[in-house]
Amino acid sequence: MNFEELRKLHRMEKNSSQLASINEDFFIELKAFLAEKKEQYLEHLKKGSLASEDFSNIERMARELLEIRERKILKKAFHAAMTAETATPSLCSEEKKLFNNIYKAVSEYKKVLDRMFALETKKPKKPSEEKDLNTVRMQIIEDVPAFVGADMKEYGPFRKGQLIELPAETAEILLARKLAVRQ
Repeated sequence: MNFEELRKLHRMEKNSSQLASINEDFFIELKAFLAEKKEQYLEHLKKGSLASEDFSNIERMARELLEIRERKILKKAFHAAMTAETATPSLCSEEKKLFNNIYKAVSEYKKVLDRMFALETKKPKKPSEEKDLNTVRMQIIEDVPAFVGADMKEYGPFRKGQLIELPAETAEILLARKLAVRQ
């Protein structure tokens, strides 16, 4: 990496909403470039001359470049969590880690919200899972008008021959009065 490459990448990031493509080792290259420029800058200061490319400007440009990319990665991760599109071709390895961590966090948060608002699709229960152990399945053998059960809820009216399930306590009332038989 050199100053011109850094400036070109900085310009591309500033002027586009898309992430510019960088190599997998971008952070390593940038770190080495900054270390080299800092060393050169310090050497020039010791000699009393100014470096042709002021190190503080290079450092500022590199920080700004990384901040712009960071914001774009955040947006991309939020978008990916909503659309499940997780392709990250233009990111270096460190940025991919950032993207994946944000993506996972936003996806988990989205699941919490979906459950809160019952938007998450529920798998259909098997008939064996639906049956409540505290209910009794029975067939009505005489017409039964609406009534209030042992749990203070209203049940009925039921017609002769109808198959129903009622809470055990309420079912016992109908069975004791010979208005229904167990199934």
